[in-house]
Amino acid sequence: MVEVDLTAGRIQTQDLDESLKARFLGGRGLNAWLVSRLLDPETEPLEPDNLLLFSAGLLAGTAAPGASRLHVTARSPQTGLLGSSNAGGFFAAGLRGLGLTTLLIRGRSPRPVILLLDQERVELREAGHLWGLDTWQTEEALSRELGRPKPRVIAIGPAGENLVPMACLIVGRHSAAGRTGMGAVMGSKNLKAIVLEAKPPRPEITGRGRKAVADYVELMKSSPEYQTMSLDGQSGYLTWANEMGLLATRNYRRTRFEAVDRINGRAVRPHVVNRRACHRCPVHCKADYRLNQGPRKGLAGPRPEFESLAALGSKCGLGDLDELLFLNNLCSRLGLDTVSAGSTLAFAMDLFEAGLISPEDTDGLDLNWGNASAMSALLEKMAHGEGFGAVLARGVRSAAREIGRGAEAFAHQVKGLELSAYDPRAAKATGLGYAVSSRGGDFGHIFASPEYRWTPERALEQFGDPRAADRLVEGGKGAVVRRSAMVSAALDSLGLCKVGSLGLIGRFDLVAEADLASALTGLGLDPGALFQAAERILNLERVLNYRFGAGGEEDTLPSFFQEAPAPEGPAVGRVVHLETMLQQFYQVMGWDKHGLPDEDLLGDLGLLEEAARAGGRPAGEVGREDRTSTAARSSRGRKGPSGRD
Repeated sequence: MVEVDLTAGRIQTQDLDESLKARFLGGRGLNAWLVSRLLDPETEPLEPDNLLLFSAGLLAGTAAPGASRLHVTARSPQTGLLGSSNAGGFFAAGLRGLGLTTLLIRGRSPRPVILLLDQERVELREAGHLWGLDTWQTEEALSRELGRPKPRVIAIGPAGENLVPMACLIVGRHSAAGRTGMGAVMGSKNLKAIVLEAKPPRPEITGRGRKAVADYVELMKSSPEYQTMSLDGQSGYLTWANEMGLLATRNYRRTRFEAVDRINGRAVRPHVVNRRACHRCPVHCKADYRLNQGPRKGLAGPRPEFESLAALGSKCGLGDLDELLFLNNLCSRLGLDTVSAGSTLAFAMDLFEAGLISPEDTDGLDLNWGNASAMSALLEKMAHGEGFGAVLARGVRSAAREIGRGAEAFAHQVKGLELSAYDPRAAKATGLGYAVSSRGGDFGHIFASPEYRWTPERALEQFGDPRAADRLVEGGKGAVVRRSAMVSAALDSLGLCKVGSLGLIGRFDLVAEADLASALTGLGLDPGALFQAAERILNLERVLNYRFGAGGEEDTLPSFFQEAPAPEGPAVGRVVHLETMLQQFYQVMGWDKHGLPDEDLLGDLGLLEEAARAGGRPAGEVGREDRTSTAARSSRGRKGPSGRD
């Protein structure tokens, strides 16, 4: 691990205990452990002492297919809780090529700097001349200065420099660590970019490892979704979500978008000029496009993914593909998370439609649905903290409180994080996942796709309840979300991309992943060991968030989804009955009715020391009657990954 103290200008290297690999794997899990050990929980997100952690997954840099993920963690300026984001590309493998797993950055430089890492050095360089540039300009400038055509760059844009809470990190232009405001943390440290000049390692593969890799690739390629994912990436699923009646449209007022065919993956396909892949990935789900005609002729950039198309498109009522591509590029260049930025624009448009705000509030902008020029102007204002944009830049929770006039009813967020694209009234496990995710209202952190991909027969076998595979009802969703949360935590810590492991393979049993990990690391990690590590990670994150101020009362959904029936589609007339699912989830997690683990459970997982260092709940704070019984805990310890005996 390389630790960089920006205040002192000091860089030092230290070894991490090898036992951490079995306990927390890497990536997300390792970052949570480091936060529990090293971050004073009283430290505010934008203070110099906040930690900014970049950890490669355990399998990054190995021969594992799709093991490209880098996990970024800090206390979030957007939620105040454990911030967490994940990016693909080549940076994680390059980090492992230097023999490193983690970058730990603390302090604040007195002037803008970049951090440069290569085979011979780790050093800080002045970067005042880069301050004010957007992320693409920054990458181009660094390429010229270093004489390298394709340096591995993580950069912030104006949004990060201006400490916008939804600011993201752009990783090599084609990837982003988008959620929970990691760009603002990096900006608060006066760190403009991290540049990595290293080749990924060339791992030696044994016969067993070769077979594990080949088997994993075959599982991906044999998926019926492989061709769609390879051709259109995740953008190919916009029409599917629309047909399912769960596509967030006009700030969730509707669940289907009439212009979906104009902005989906098939519509982008004629403009694609080449396809791309992250490190050692057989899917090639990324692509570049170029527009050769129309008002935006010459516009080029990375093809947007599903969440970006939905956030800036259907959520805002925008059905013009060219303008949508422009806005996606703009967010990337400014360093704004597309999900939060698009959701915040949709919130403002909804208020404008309802007459709660007027041009007098919006700096004269007409915020009617689909007004791309107004959206562009607002994104610029948000990134630079100007006018009405400064109000919106803090996210919908804060903006609604400042605007007043009933605006909170239009602010769709959990724990301060704007929701992903699926409407929870038409995907109940997804809604529960939004509520209990450690980083707030986000699908990717839990990825509860068994609710619409599995058959009732498989749900009965795995969870003991066929309703677990019915996305329109609440029954069985606690077990679905437990399994999904544990698998997602394991994958984020192994560094495996969920596009291949869950979007394509989708087994949610960690059998193939354990085979890879065991064969390529020599750690002897079977599925049970991966599930135990994931449970340890989820409970540690829970303890950390409790110390940052979020108890079970934060596990909720906006009242809109619990009171306003879905207007159309298969879920028409339905709302979310959250409390039933929430108690199901707490029970299968072994948590009390307030959603907290007690000391016995933390002891079973070997987390007492970490919980104490993180400032976890004191013993006896919650009465014994609120805790899971010893017998229930023992039973939970014997349960399989499904959460049933």
